Amino acid sequence: MPNKNNNPRLSATDFTPIDTAGIKRRLPVSPGMLALAVLATSGLVIMLYLFVARAVIFQTDPENADIDISGLSFNIGDNYLLLSGDYGIQASAEGYYPLNQTITVSKEPTQDLKLQLQPLPGNLSVSSDIASIAVSIDGEPATEVPGTINGISRGAHQIEFTKYRYFPLQQEIDITGLGTTQSINISLLPAWGEMQFNSKPQGADIYIDDRLIGQTPLATEVLETGSDLRLQLKGYKTYQQQVSVKAGSSAEHPPIELVVSDGILSINSTPAGANVTIDNQFLGTTPVELTMAPFKKYRLELFLEGYLKATRSARLEPEATTNLAVTLKPNIGSIALTISPTDAQILVDNQPKGVGSRTLSLNAKPHTLTIQKVGYESKSLTITPRPDHQQALSIKLLTLEEAYWASRPPRIKSVAGSELTLFRPNQTFTMGAPRRQPGRRANEAERKVGLQRPFYLGRKEISNLEFRQWQEHNSSAIKAQSLDMNNQPVAKVSWEQAALYCNWLSRKEGLPPFYQIADGLVSSFNWDSHGYRLPTEAEWAWAARVDNKGQSKVFPWNSGLYPPMEVTDNYADQSASKFLNFTIANYNDKYPVSSDVGSFKANSKGLYNMSGNVSEWVNDYYDIRAHRGEPVIDPTGPTSGNRHVIRGASWALGSRTELRLSYRDTGSDGRLDVGFRIARYVDKPGGDQ
Repeated sequence: MPNKNNNPRLSATDFTPIDTAGIKRRLPVSPGMLALAVLATSGLVIMLYLFVARAVIFQTDPENADIDISGLSFNIGDNYLLLSGDYGIQASAEGYYPLNQTITVSKEPTQDLKLQLQPLPGNLSVSSDIASIAVSIDGEPATEVPGTINGISRGAHQIEFTKYRYFPLQQEIDITGLGTTQSINISLLPAWGEMQFNSKPQGADIYIDDRLIGQTPLATEVLETGSDLRLQLKGYKTYQQQVSVKAGSSAEHPPIELVVSDGILSINSTPAGANVTIDNQFLGTTPVELTMAPFKKYRLELFLEGYLKATRSARLEPEATTNLAVTLKPNIGSIALTISPTDAQILVDNQPKGVGSRTLSLNAKPHTLTIQKVGYESKSLTITPRPDHQQALSIKLLTLEEAYWASRPPRIKSVAGSELTLFRPNQTFTMGAPRRQPGRRANEAERKVGLQRPFYLGRKEISNLEFRQWQEHNSSAIKAQSLDMNNQPVAKVSWEQAALYCNWLSRKEGLPPFYQIADGLVSSFNWDSHGYRLPTEAEWAWAARVDNKGQSKVFPWNSGLYPPMEVTDNYADQSASKFLNFTIANYNDKYPVSSDVGSFKANSKGLYNMSGNVSEWVNDYYDIRAHRGEPVIDPTGPTSGNRHVIRGASWALGSRTELRLSYRDTGSDGRLDVGFRIARYVDKPGGDQ
């Protein structure tokens, strides 16, 4: 509708608020203020660096060396301000090798560090009017001059200039180094004169210091310091001498008379090894090569054992080799061999020569003759046949078993003096006694045994003297009758003492002990040992009862009657009637107590007192069990017990029961009438036997 007043009409529009966030307020900052802030910050950093930095003073040799440090540093005069840590240092100076080094700056306020630069070597320029002069520096070869010698270390050096035919020149030169070159001029003085040489005959090649100069007669240069002269002419010996002439002068050498050369004689023989004499002088063995004077006839003789002497002659020419070959003729003898067994092999010097008996023709020199056969012990001996003469030789080989026993002595002696006899029974017999035998005891049950393992058994009982070599001991006395004399059998010893004595003997002789010991007492037996021991009951019974015909005896005397009709051994006799309750009627062995060991007659096996004097400990534990059936081989008795067997009668026993060789008793402690004898095996069972 039209506006009646003609005023402009108002109209609505969209409202848009003002974005006040987009308007930034800017404070006015002057450039001066900005510079002042930067300066203040820099000062603060510098002050902080100065506060934590450490002063490092470098002392360099040379002093004018330039230093370059990797990393942050400040240089104030001779001081460098560096933070703690590692830095790479480079130092350099003209005339010196550059130095590269790593240093560590510690937390100390001030540090001094020395930097030593190494100088460069120097050079030496040498001029001379003489060519090819050899140079040595401090004794070490260098080069040749004229020219420049490079790379000489700084300092004083001994330098020598030498050249053949000139006197050497020595100078001490101080080398400046630092890469500089010094110059010198040298001159060497001639060191030769002239000498005239001649020889007879003439025409010999003349060498001066190994250089061919010409032929005699000849004048040539010779050094004042000495030259080696050598003259050579075919057919003559080389002449050598050192000569000298004063430098700048001349001289004439006396005429040299050459000597005709030797010839060579080469001698060989078949066979080799012959002794060679020439004109009765020994000169070696063939093959041999000899140098000898020519134009002379020599007489040669060759000798070799087993060959005839060969005689030859020889004449030599100068510088020529004469060969002489000689075949030697054997010098033969013969040996007639009778060999057993008949198929044994024969070797002479280890070379087979057939089997069985035969006649050998051999050189008349020592030979090693060997006879051998499997299952037998070989025999070797040295034989020397006689030329044109026949010798007879008979050789019998032993089987290995025969050889084994031949190497085992039939009798040995212990270190304490006891003699032991070797026995090889290899037979069966009956131990004990038949039930109806008068005097038989219940512990004598019969049992068959066999002995196969060889053993040694003492010929006599151990004496007091032998036992006291091990430990002090008193065998005591009875009714003023001593049992303690040196040669009486030791008595009043327990079974344990007897066993320990055997071990002592074994240790003295380096044998393995038979008795194993625990806490000082016997704990077990080592049946593999061939050390000393007590005899087994079977060994004792066999040695006492079985005669050389294999028959078992009841009493030790030949008759089977009791009492004995003759004095056989030491029993309870009339001389002991004052202190023994029982003695043998009409029997007097004249020993009231024990006699010396070995008294009275030995039995058929050469053993003494097996039936009297003292009863004897054996190794077995005591038992009374009987055994029937097949024989027990090499029985060793029960494996344990608290008593041991005692065998044989003594000076205190005399009844029919006690004098029988089957009588056995038991005990463990010592008794006045009980001693022992020793035994040992030959070797381990199943060993070399």
